[in-house]
Amino acid sequence: MGQMKILLALLATALLLSGCSAYGGQTISASDIDAGRVQSNRQYCAMTLPAGWTWRPASWAAISPLGTAVAFADYLYGRPMNPEWDEAKRSTIEQVTQRTPDVLISDDGDRLVIDYGPDGGYAVLQRFDRVGCQLTFSRVAGARVQEFAVWQQIIDSLERTSPDPSFTPAP
Repeated sequence: MGQMKILLALLATALLLSGCSAYGGQTISASDIDAGRVQSNRQYCAMTLPAGWTWRPASWAAISPLGTAVAFADYLYGRPMNPEWDEAKRSTIEQVTQRTPDVLISDDGDRLVIDYGPDGGYAVLQRFDRVGCQLTFSRVAGARVQEFAVWQQIIDSLERTSPDPSFTPAP
């Protein structure tokens, strides 16, 4: 009986450790470029990471070769359960400007861009109907100048994945 308990404990430990090892991240290589497509936490959004970036599924973030962290999140909009897009946008702007009064914010209706300046981070909240996809790039000294074009490629790759945008409920 004692050996069975030890065997079960070892099996549970092995399963736990093997599960944790997957959370270390996956570096995207040139041959995996299709594997560079990752989804947000609730799988409403997807983006494509370039070769050399590491995806960390446990934190829903990517890390660039220069150390920039990119948080990836998704949101739903619309009453009765969620705020409307305009409410969420207004709230985000208020929160950001309270913390950082000199931040640059641009709003084109479906995309909110928060720019913390040439040495700072950068955030984008893109609305696709009732789904919002957000990327937040951290500040790493010197990285923005070198990576900004790549950041734009990642932002341009944002897409809504679920619910299926072509789905129309029956009348």
